Amino acid sequence: MDTNEPTVRGRGRSPSLAALLSFLWPGLGQLYIRKRRAAAVFAVPAMLVLLLLAYALRRGPAVFAVQLFADRTVGLAAVVILLLVGAWRLAAVVHAFAGGDQRKTRRVIDRVVVAALAAIIVISHLGSGYYLLTYSDAGSNVFNPNNSDLLDQATPGPSLGPGQTPQPTETLPAPAAGGRVTILFTGVDSAPGRGEHLYDSIMVVSYDPTTNSVQMVSVPRDSASFPFYFGGVDSASVKINSIPTYVSHGWIKSPDSPYLTLVKEVSYLVGIPINYYAVMDLLGFEKMIDTVGGIDVVNPSVISDGTYDWLDGEPYGFYLAAGPQHLSGKNALAYVRSRHGADNSDYARADRQQQVLVALLHKMAQPSEILALPGLISTIGSSVTTTFPANKVADYVAMGQSVPSGNIKQVVLAPPTYSITGITTVTASSCLLNAKVAALSIQFFGKDSLWYGKPTPANTCP
Repeated sequence: MDTNEPTVRGRGRSPSLAALLSFLWPGLGQLYIRKRRAAAVFAVPAMLVLLLLAYALRRGPAVFAVQLFADRTVGLAAVVILLLVGAWRLAAVVHAFAGGDQRKTRRVIDRVVVAALAAIIVISHLGSGYYLLTYSDAGSNVFNPNNSDLLDQATPGPSLGPGQTPQPTETLPAPAAGGRVTILFTGVDSAPGRGEHLYDSIMVVSYDPTTNSVQMVSVPRDSASFPFYFGGVDSASVKINSIPTYVSHGWIKSPDSPYLTLVKEVSYLVGIPINYYAVMDLLGFEKMIDTVGGIDVVNPSVISDGTYDWLDGEPYGFYLAAGPQHLSGKNALAYVRSRHGADNSDYARADRQQQVLVALLHKMAQPSEILALPGLISTIGSSVTTTFPANKVADYVAMGQSVPSGNIKQVVLAPPTYSITGITTVTASSCLLNAKVAALSIQFFGKDSLWYGKPTPANTCP
């Protein structure tokens, strides 16, 4: 007997239960009311979407989340699929409900149930679609540096005349296929009223897929008296963190735009081609940490900085005991910025910057932070910008997750090994020991180092 025969297919079957089953999975309600063909029609597309999701998650949820964030096409496709699935679920629920045994004695209850299920589907899918769209929009802002107020790459350097466009040097070298990828991370102080951008955190991060290793080099922001990549020495006695300001005012005659001059200068000094850069507003960094509920670090030594003045109107000073600490955004910012007091310095804070970056990434990856994602995404979208190609981010996140901790090397170019203090040309500045930095470059980067097989660079410290 044909189980799809109209006279028997829904007899004695509760329409609200049928609707609930199709709410749980399209086609189950149809199977319950003995509409097997309809059950297959509704279930198969849902199964295909499930298989597509399983394929997207094959490298882990973190990689998939990054792909949604970084790749606009993937993000929009996910929104469309989510809305279509919602419409399909709604159709399955309504169809299953209509095929049940419509008894007058329970008609009101059945209608209330199906209306509630329909409302849940509509609200959840539209809300999730809006969330995904916001997520993707934030990613578009991050991966479009021309929309950022954190740097000035598009404006030509003062060596170019009015109306002229940037020269071919306004580019960074692309990484070789399957080769090392190097990014410059900078934290910018763009607080209102400062009148300039100071890049107080300067960190080179390089990933070598051949050895599955990462090298991190922090350059002290007060470095001065360094050689320029375009010739000459820092005769203007400028600190490296203010290079973009000096270029934009014409005090340094660079062939490149202000921020790109900083990127290429760090590349030259550290001795490694930099392929991409990423910039974060330090105030945005504070908001990010507050959004995830703070971070946990182990402070290596007591910090007693009586001069620190960035605690939002509170009395001057920042004090933190040694050992495990839970830091709010304000205190985490102080932790990475404080540099005065016993056992504290520009080099100690550079080391803490690397520590906090790792702690923040770990905290963001915890499943418990899922509810913080909307606020976190909004902050990232307005506080971070990068030239890293969006369609490559997920691949490198997947590769980075496989790097063992023993394959991560970290160093701060601190004295007495890699720099000296007390130079007289600039107040409170240091000078890199070029030959020792070059030797470190060869040790860290091997044949990829710009100093590999080259003569030892001359000392430029006064």
